[in-house]
Amino acid sequence: MLLTLLTAACDDAETKRRRLQAEQAARVAAEAGTASRAAEERLRATARNITPAARLRGVTAHRQALGGYAVCGQVNLTGAMEDPYLPFVSVVSANGERIEQFVATGSAEATRTYVETNTRCFDGGGPTSARSVLPLPPVPDTAATAPAAAPPPPAPGAAGSAPPPAQPASPAGSMPAQGSVTTTAAHPVNLRSNPAGGGAVLRVVPRGTRLRVFAEAPGGWYQVGETEPMGWIHGSMLER
Repeated sequence: MLLTLLTAACDDAETKRRRLQAEQAARVAAEAGTASRAAEERLRATARNITPAARLRGVTAHRQALGGYAVCGQVNLTGAMEDPYLPFVSVVSANGERIEQFVATGSAEATRTYVETNTRCFDGGGPTSARSVLPLPPVPDTAATAPAAAPPPPAPGAAGSAPPPAQPASPAGSMPAQGSVTTTAAHPVNLRSNPAGGGAVLRVVPRGTRLRVFAEAPGGWYQVGETEPMGWIHGSMLER
């Protein structure tokens, strides 16, 4: 009789424990789902250059050490097959009223998104106390993209110096084989590993970025970079 009562008590305790675990798991799943929906709504409403056809993939929600969730994944801003998926991190506060958004749409943004991914995209991530601060990415060096100083004018009165030979006119609409170009202001541009449409995307260059041309390849492709070659961009995505 006593053994039967003890067994029944143990069964009741185990049943209660499992029920509490199931209720907690359901509550956490509901909170994560709410955070993911809020993050997607904010992403679609505020991300730079995003379109209604944007697609998301690999979205996961991670409860943070101080509460709230980090929603991590990738987003294709246009939904087009030829455009890349960019990493993003959305930090949703515990009450869901505040959302910090990080999307790798450019060099500086990609650095910050990388930091947020490594410090938040796991359960228990983020600051562990109210006084702790996440590391910030270094300030991007803009010196490499500053326009080069104009060469000094020739000394006046240089007798006997013949004028330089006239250069043949470039065909209309052609791009310089050497010099500087600017990526289109319409949208970000893919920087590829080789001069072909199927080349791997090395990075996404923000619109309106000034670059130096190092080489030209058949088909209208240009090897560009800042102080050294970085990759290839098609001429249709560049402006003088």
